[in-house]
Amino acid sequence: MNITLFTANVTGMMLLEDLKAEGLFPRVVTYARGFQRTGLACDFERFEKDFIVTYLSSNNFSECSDILGDIGLPVCIDFTKDFFEGAEFPVIYAHPSLLPLYRGYSAVTEQFERGVAVGGASFYLRSEKIDGGDIVFQTPLRIGFEDYPEDYLAKYAVTCAEFIKALNVKGIEGFIPVRQDDAYAVYLQRKRTRDALIDFNRDSFSLYNHIRAYSKPYFGSYFLSNGQKFVIWRAKPEKWQGDYGKAGCVLNISDDGIEIACGSGTILLTDVEGFKPEEFPFAIGDCIGRMFSI
Repeated sequence: MNITLFTANVTGMMLLEDLKAEGLFPRVVTYARGFQRTGLACDFERFEKDFIVTYLSSNNFSECSDILGDIGLPVCIDFTKDFFEGAEFPVIYAHPSLLPLYRGYSAVTEQFERGVAVGGASFYLRSEKIDGGDIVFQTPLRIGFEDYPEDYLAKYAVTCAEFIKALNVKGIEGFIPVRQDDAYAVYLQRKRTRDALIDFNRDSFSLYNHIRAYSKPYFGSYFLSNGQKFVIWRAKPEKWQGDYGKAGCVLNISDDGIEIACGSGTILLTDVEGFKPEEFPFAIGDCIGRMFSI
C-alpha cells in the first residue's frame, strides 16, 4: 500500500529506527531544519540514505500540496494535528493515549503527572474534532513505576512501527473504524515551563510523578533558589510518607543523590542538571525552593 509517513521530533526519530529494523521504508515527510520552534525538533538528515525524505516549511497541506505530489494514504505520527485541515481524503493520526482519554497536547506528560499505569497507542481517522476521529486500531501500553517519558515513547514508537507494518499489508480496508465515545473525552492544554515548577510541599510519590512527567525529551521540572534555576531530570521516592522536617529541607547528600524533605515523605534527587551530588550548592539543613512561613 502507498503510505506516506508524516512525522517529526524525538518520536519520529525512534520510529524511523524501528521501521528500518523491520525492513520498512515508507516515504517520510518532516519539517525543515529550524522551522519548528520547539526543543523536541530533530534533524532527520541521517535517515536520507534509507528513506526518501521531504522537508516542509509550512503547517498547512494546501500550501505545499504541489511539493508533496501523490502521498497515497498519509499517516501522521507526532505531526501537526491540523496540517490536513479541510482534507477530503482519509488521513490516519496516531496519539499516545487510549483515546478518548487525554486528547490534545501533552498527553504523555499528563499521564505521568497523574500516575497512570496503563497508557496506550491509538490510531484514528482525521475528523474536524482534534483527536476525535473514529479509531481504527488501539492497544494499551504499560507505564512501569521506573519508566520515564523516553521509555514510554520508545514503546509507543515500536507500536507505531507495528501498526504501519500491518497497514502496509492489510490496507485501510483491513481495519474496522470504531466511533469514540465523547462522554469519556478529556482535552488537555499544552504544558508550559511554568507548569513544571516543583512544589516540595507535595507528598513524595506525587512529586516523583511530577518530575518524571517533565523529564527528557521534555524541558524538565525545576525549582528556583536565590535567583538560580535548578532542573531535575530524575528522582525517586526515598521515604513514602511521614514528617521528616520542613518541606524543601536538605536531609542528606550522598553518591546516590540529594534527599529532600517533602510535605509527606522524602524525595531523592538523582540527576540535577549541571551538578554531581557532591557539587550540589546546598548543605544539609538548607531549605531549597520557594518557602512560605505561616
